[in-house]
Amino acid sequence: MYKLHLILKYLRKRRIAWVSLIAVMLCTMMVLVVISIMGGWLRMFRESFHALGGDVIISSRALSGFAHYQEMSEQITKLPDVKAVVPMIKTFGLIKINNISPDAVQVVGVPIAEVGKINKFPESLHRQYEVPKDEGKTPSPPSFDLVEGKDYAAIAPRFMKNPTRYPGMILGAGMAGVYKDKEGVVHRPAGLLDAYARLEVMGLTGEEASLQGATPTPNYYWIVDDSHTGVWPVDSKTVYVPFDILQKDLGMAERKIVNPDTNETTTRPARTTDLHIKLADGVNPRIAKKAITDIVAQFYPFVREEDSPIQVQTWEESNAMFLDAVEHEKGLVTFLFGLISIVAIFLIFCIFYMIVVEKTRDIGIIKSVGATSTGIASIFLGYGLAIGFVGGLLGLLSGFLIVHNINAIHTWLGKTTGLVIWNPEVYAFDIIPNTMNPTEVFWIVLIAILSSVLGALVPAWRAAQMNPVEALRWE
Repeated sequence: MYKLHLILKYLRKRRIAWVSLIAVMLCTMMVLVVISIMGGWLRMFRESFHALGGDVIISSRALSGFAHYQEMSEQITKLPDVKAVVPMIKTFGLIKINNISPDAVQVVGVPIAEVGKINKFPESLHRQYEVPKDEGKTPSPPSFDLVEGKDYAAIAPRFMKNPTRYPGMILGAGMAGVYKDKEGVVHRPAGLLDAYARLEVMGLTGEEASLQGATPTPNYYWIVDDSHTGVWPVDSKTVYVPFDILQKDLGMAERKIVNPDTNETTTRPARTTDLHIKLADGVNPRIAKKAITDIVAQFYPFVREEDSPIQVQTWEESNAMFLDAVEHEKGLVTFLFGLISIVAIFLIFCIFYMIVVEKTRDIGIIKSVGATSTGIASIFLGYGLAIGFVGGLLGLLSGFLIVHNINAIHTWLGKTTGLVIWNPEVYAFDIIPNTMNPTEVFWIVLIAILSSVLGALVPAWRAAQMNPVEALRWE
């Protein structure tokens, strides 16, 4: 009982020990804030990249794509763990919007009626999803259909004799000129849905994918919507067009070829560059990948090779380079801030050592009336435990308040001082991540408590080893 009494007395009366308590609190708070924001970054990147594709992706390393994707899709769909298979085409092109400022873009051919089965692309559309949702209406099924009720004949340029025959195009938010200012207000360009685009792509249908003899295929589109996926590199340089139209413009649709020497007609099968596969809930993509690879190997045996031109990857493997970079950055920053937190251990050591020296005579009195060395050591270890526990809880509370209100704090700083650290003009993520991982919180607070006990270990050992006679002579 005397141990608890002394621990509480020292905790209240020895104000110099409050310095170590504040150090523990600040270090805990600092690590929690940093690891929560960096972890939030990683979580948001993972969610955004996963939302762009399927759980497993079959892709061609060549822009010429691969054939037999319909047969593959049929067999893959029969697997019990597979919910849907959707083809996509990815290529590059040159775009001019309203015949102004040509720009290089990534072009994605999407079977838009099917794409919602494998990812969340429909939820990224502004006109067809966000606007109805904000108005309390049911979002319309995604499509490339022209905007209903718009008089395209009145806004079409002269060369468009029949403007409604041209298909629709969806622009990435960055391509469409959508951005957030420093106040976080979204700005959308006026007349976006009145704009048309001229898109040129170049078919590379040969097995060697050579540009020799290739000619660009231009096509005109009307802008019908914009997409905000949340990944700035995608939103700033990507346009989406109907799958069948892009397939035809690239020369990747099924076609008949006549041999001029023999007049024999052969059929070249349709091609695509990607197959996105959605798995049933709870299925591990790494396990499902093996069965999918076996099916692809029936058509392309070299898919099992390490450097195969056709690859079967999970969504994590497909985005591994970027995700690994963010994860390593999180680990590095956490490690560096963890090193700074070691200062708290040395601070506790120094303060507790001073307390032991100052209380030498008191320690002698306690030992002379029957206290054991173990009992004396437990007083100072318990003192360190109390410092760590209180400091860790205060650090958790202050860290939670900062992380939970980080966006409000950042907005206030921007308005008050003009300091903008997280610039929403970079339209990648609209907000600073503000969630905590309970597992990470538990380990950080536990390490803070153990660190405090570790800092008190040597002073506690010294106090336990004191000779009561010598201690009573201390002046």
